Amino acid sequence: MARTERPTRERVSAHRERLRAAGRIYVNTDLPVDLVAQLDQIKEERGAASRAPIIEEAVRLLIEKQQGA
Repeated sequence: MARTERPTRERVSAHRERLRAAGRIYVNTDLPVDLVAQLDQIKEERGAASRAPIIEEAVRLLIEKQQGA
């Protein structure tokens, strides 16, 4: 099993390094089921490939609101 884990870890590490080089950081969290369901509904409505752009937009809107922009 360790043989298959190591290459996967290396691929994940390389992917995260590419993200950092592009000015991005991987964030992992858990959310309540109801929020994920709503998030998935928005994702489907917008035709987004993943939840990430929806979450990014939500965080930006929250920060703008907090800063009074």
